[in-house]
Amino acid sequence: MSTKYLISGGRLLNPHQDSLGPVVDILVADGLIQEVSESRIRCPDAEKIDATGLTVMPGLIDAHVHIFMNEMNIAALAGVPQTYAAAKSTKVIREMLHRGFTTVRDVAGGDYGMRDAEQAGYIESPRLFVGGKAISQTGGHGDFRGRAEADFGCACCTGLALFSTLADGVPEVIKATREQLRQGADHIKIMLSGGVASPNDPLDSIQYRNDEMQACVEEAERWGSYVCAHAYSDVAIRRAVVNGIRTIEHGNFVSAETAAMMAERGTFVVPTPIVHEANHRLGAASGKSPSSMEKNERVRVAGINALSVYKAAGVQIGFGTDLSMHTQSFQTEALRLTASVLGNADVIRSATVVNAKILRQEKKLGEIVPGAHADLLIVDGDPYADISVLVEADSKIIAGMKAGAFFKRQSSL
Repeated sequence: MSTKYLISGGRLLNPHQDSLGPVVDILVADGLIQEVSESRIRCPDAEKIDATGLTVMPGLIDAHVHIFMNEMNIAALAGVPQTYAAAKSTKVIREMLHRGFTTVRDVAGGDYGMRDAEQAGYIESPRLFVGGKAISQTGGHGDFRGRAEADFGCACCTGLALFSTLADGVPEVIKATREQLRQGADHIKIMLSGGVASPNDPLDSIQYRNDEMQACVEEAERWGSYVCAHAYSDVAIRRAVVNGIRTIEHGNFVSAETAAMMAERGTFVVPTPIVHEANHRLGAASGKSPSSMEKNERVRVAGINALSVYKAAGVQIGFGTDLSMHTQSFQTEALRLTASVLGNADVIRSATVVNAKILRQEKKLGEIVPGAHADLLIVDGDPYADISVLVEADSKIIAGMKAGAFFKRQSSL
């Protein structure tokens, strides 16, 4: 018999609005939101939760994480067994959950095994949407070999091999896409430009030809899935949009013209300014090489400016962090950093209803409505007035629920 909860007295945070809503009763049963009402709900067999003076809001969604990428330098995963990487990831995702992120989308590395373990209840974790291995061209952002190394690595041996797979030319891209879909990927990630962490590709490099991108998109769409793309430069972003990529990851150097095209075509962007800010603050302690830190500074400055460009153009902006284990403590700080440009209401929308759209989980995640998953937070304060309510998760999140079960609940509630 499932546990029923009746949460009463809290003000509802509806992400579609710009301020808190009325005091409501919320009935939770069978892992779902059953009823939301301004009138009293009567359910004698439900456990009563008094949220008077508190805010009840949907759980947060982080649309750009890497659950296995938890070494100070990603290339160091080459010396880490996959079993160790998986064990280490359980700590990382448990802490994400306790920060209030009840759902995350892994965009390189996370696989069906971890997702199925979460769904079976073997690990304490946010809901996982996974893309399997990212697809990269030789020498691209997913190719972490040193220049003297010929082989990419054994898929049965290292944590690095979880992150990406190399594919060159249309037939290889088709096969790589089909292989990730066969293995249960919820989406496909493709690398279309240089990056900060990859050692050998120039940041401004343009990766994959049009026909290769089109092949990837066609295969994903025929499966009922979609493609997200790592892209920094404006040229890479524009090529992705033209070729049917659904979400742009990072997107730091976007122009106003490309942003307008994205808005017109309904392309999402998931900026990740916090990862570059974290590297900047940590300096050498970030584990990045001097060349990576040089690239990091360029994208850090551009990334904050890009938020204004996307907002002005009307692009649908998701929320992502892209952090590793030693920088995960910055995850909620990302809300404050993004809100400094977008405003509190917009960043709350990005981390709830916009990310739910990206996941194709509208009305199921990101809002508290009948029929949605009972993923919710009870917080002390008004996040619209002060985003620090969510940044200071340890003390301000009084309770957190995922699938109708509490993962956090202070004794006062």
